[in-house]
Amino acid sequence: MPAPGDTIIALASAPGRSERAVLRCSGPHTTELVDRFLRAPANTRGVWPGEFLLDGARPVSCPVLATISPAPTSYTGEDTAEFTLPANPYLIERVLDHCCRVSGVRRAGPGEFTARAYLNGRMSLDEAEGVAAMIAADSADDFDAARRLATGQAGAVYRRWAEELTALLALVEAGIDFTDQEDVVPIAPGTLLVRLRTLRQSLAGFTLGQAAEGSRGLAPLVALVGPPNAGKSTLFNTLLARPRSIVADEPGVTRDAIVEDLHLDETAGPGLAVRLADLPGLDACASGPAARAAQARAREVLAQADALLYCDHTARFAPLDAPATVPMLRVRTKADLPPAPDLPDAADLAVCAPGWLEDLVAPARDLRVVPRGSRIVLRRPGPPRRGHRSSRRRARNHRSRDGPGGPDAPRSGACRREPPGSPGLAR
Repeated sequence: MPAPGDTIIALASAPGRSERAVLRCSGPHTTELVDRFLRAPANTRGVWPGEFLLDGARPVSCPVLATISPAPTSYTGEDTAEFTLPANPYLIERVLDHCCRVSGVRRAGPGEFTARAYLNGRMSLDEAEGVAAMIAADSADDFDAARRLATGQAGAVYRRWAEELTALLALVEAGIDFTDQEDVVPIAPGTLLVRLRTLRQSLAGFTLGQAAEGSRGLAPLVALVGPPNAGKSTLFNTLLARPRSIVADEPGVTRDAIVEDLHLDETAGPGLAVRLADLPGLDACASGPAARAAQARAREVLAQADALLYCDHTARFAPLDAPATVPMLRVRTKADLPPAPDLPDAADLAVCAPGWLEDLVAPARDLRVVPRGSRIVLRRPGPPRRGHRSSRRRARNHRSRDGPGGPDAPRSGACRREPPGSPGLAR
């Protein structure tokens, strides 16, 4: 970052055309800037009218409202001024260029105002991180969590933990070092254990809440993998509730990894989301530069995935070249068709389209993503909603005639319950 002794100026409102825009200026040359261009009392806190006299081939007089905040009680801890003016992009650029002609004045870099506030002691490091999190928030829950961090609420919790741990450590050390002192009473083991357990529960609860809010870091990457033409793109579009990937009957239509955010606020918890990736079908016999590039891209994303939805309409589920530690959910797509007759149906979940798509894939959207400390636990959904009777009857007939489980086998078109005692998919 450039030297903090410079005076910085930048657009503080949203870019584009509107009624008003705000330019923010901070640094030791703010007073000179206000005195030269606005003829306002630069050392007096308040709001003052003025005008920018912009010279050049076509001189322009721009009316402005200046909000003056002298050091050290401004946002950055330096002399600060905010200029409200008409939000014309051309006019704003001229004003910025005009101000930067003053010696020691330059345009601000990303996050530099908040960095100066931290360096000048106007905010703590976690509050500065909270400002960055507020800017990066992509949902209301993300924003609320970032706001708590920026306002210091999270920092107050951290300090209470540190003080409690320091106090317990001091009591334990006192009991060891001053055993011969009658006026030093060591902490009882039972009391120490109770206080440590309380602190641990507080830490665990806060960590769980942070994971559920998803306010920090990237969301888990869940990849749809499987052979070509297995219905991955159809499932991808249905989970997103919009046509994002191209769907066609011929295999090999998807040639690149398509990643979209899937928010699970209503089903899994506030602010919880995953990054859902639709990958090209895995094909060892792919030929041609484009096909080989698609395979390389699919395997690259596959190696980075936090969880896998293995889609196979035949229910064969051939061994997949993926880390054994990555949780995997086997999804038999096109469930209105019978599975391969020579193999048992090893699917954890069955979906189909287009006849039952709305009724059978909807429970898959309720797939619970439960944060467990540092782990992400995927839970299979409960029983499906009522589907189309004729389609369900047709699938049941297929199963009873060709399937390995006979008439008592689970219905292929249903999202089956997790067996009792099954741990689900955990990471």
